[in-house]
Amino acid sequence: MKLKLLAATMFALPAIGFASQSLAQDKVELTFMSWEASPLESASIKTGLEDFKKAHPNVDVKYVTAPFAQHHAKLRTMMAAGTAPDVFYLNPDYQRDFINNGQLLDLSDQFSKYWDMKDFIASSQKKMQVTVDGKTHIYGVDVCTVGPVLYYNKKLFDEAKVPYPPTKPEDQWTWDQFVENMKKLTKVENGKTMQYGTANFEEGMNLYTTQEMVASNGAKWFNDDFTKAVGMDSPETKDALEKIKALRTSGIAPDPSSIGLDTTNSPTQLLLTGRVASLFMGSWGLQELAASKLDLGAGLPPKMNGAFTPMSSCNIDAVWSGTKHPQEAVELVSFLTSMKFATPIYKSGLWMPNRLSMYEPDKLKEWYDGKVYPKGWIDMKSLWTTSGLRWFDQITNADEVYNIMSDELQAFFYSNKPLDQVLSEAQQRVNEAMQPQ
Repeated sequence: MKLKLLAATMFALPAIGFASQSLAQDKVELTFMSWEASPLESASIKTGLEDFKKAHPNVDVKYVTAPFAQHHAKLRTMMAAGTAPDVFYLNPDYQRDFINNGQLLDLSDQFSKYWDMKDFIASSQKKMQVTVDGKTHIYGVDVCTVGPVLYYNKKLFDEAKVPYPPTKPEDQWTWDQFVENMKKLTKVENGKTMQYGTANFEEGMNLYTTQEMVASNGAKWFNDDFTKAVGMDSPETKDALEKIKALRTSGIAPDPSSIGLDTTNSPTQLLLTGRVASLFMGSWGLQELAASKLDLGAGLPPKMNGAFTPMSSCNIDAVWSGTKHPQEAVELVSFLTSMKFATPIYKSGLWMPNRLSMYEPDKLKEWYDGKVYPKGWIDMKSLWTTSGLRWFDQITNADEVYNIMSDELQAFFYSNKPLDQVLSEAQQRVNEAMQPQ
C-alpha cells in the first residue's frame, strides 16, 4: 500500500501574484523533478533545459528523476522536510490531495499571461480548473494527453483474414463484432492456446482501459462533484465488467501471469512476442511499439451497447508552494508546457498534443510523422480532442481508491468473487477512503 498523505500543514493557498517585470538577474537555482517514462522524454527534458538556460542565463535548473512508483511519496517526504523541488511532475489523481495540504502554488492569477485556456482540449481544461471554496483555481498545467488505443499486429490479422479495426468513428466496431473477430484470431493447438485475440481490458496497473469501457457502457462511479462514490453497483457497471471478464474465460484473452511474461509495468510484450493479435493500452505505448519491427496497426476500441466514451489524461507540471523563487518557477513551467518543448516528444509517439491548434493542418505537419504513427491514426483524434477526464483524476485520496478498486476487481476477474459483493464492498470502501482525513 502506498504512503498515506502526510499531516496537512496548511490549507490551499490564495493565488500568489508575481511582479510583471522580467526575472531578476540575481543568480537563481531551481530543482525540477519528474519520473522517467522513457529515455527520450528525459533526453528531451535535458535538451529543453539547455534552451531554457539560454533564455534565462541567471537561472540554473537541477534536473532529478525518481521511479514513478516512488515519485509522489518522495515528494511528500521532501515537502515535509522543506527540501522539495521547485517544479515537479504531479499525477493528476494526487492533485486534490496536494491542494488540500497547501503544497501547490496557485497559478490562477498568472495563467492567462502564459497560456490560452481555450486552446486546451476539454479534458485538460477540466483537470486544470479545480474548484476550491466555490471558486475556480489553477494549480498545475499539462503539456500532453494520453488515452487507450487498440494496437494490433497486421500480419496476424492478414493471416486470419480478419479486417483491421476501424479508425473512423462512424465505422467503429460494436462489442459483438469485436468479440467475433477476436475469436477468429485465437489459435489453439493440442488444447493449448498459442495465440490470443486480444488483451489488457482487465487492466490492473491504472484501470485506464477498464474505466473507459465501463464509462462507455453508461456507468458512473461518482456523483457530479466527485465527493462520493455512487453507481458502482449499477447494471451498466456489471454488464461491462462481465463482458470484459468473458474475453478471458472464453479463451480470447490471456491471464498475463500464466504465459510467462512480466507485464507489471507495460503489457507491450504480449503484442511484441506474438502472443496476442491486439492489445488495448494507452497511446504512450506507441513510442516503444513503433520502434520495434512489428507490422503495427492501430484502431478504435469497440463500442459498448452502441456508445463510446473516450477518456484521456496526463501529468501536470506544478510548483511547490514553498519555493523561494515563484516567478522563476512559473517561467520554467511555462517553458516545459510550451509547444516548442513538447513537439519532439509528440513526434516520437510518447505524448499526444493537448492543444486543439496542434490538430490543425498547418500544425499537424510539425509532429505527425507517418514513420511513427500507424496509418489512420489521425482519424482517431477524437480519442484525445473530445475525450472526458478520468474519474480518478477528480477525487481525493485517489491513491487509496486505486488500491481498493484494483483489489476488488482482481478478486472478481481472477478469484471468482461474486460481482454483486465486489461492487457493493468496493463502493463502501471507496466512500470511507474519500472521507476527509
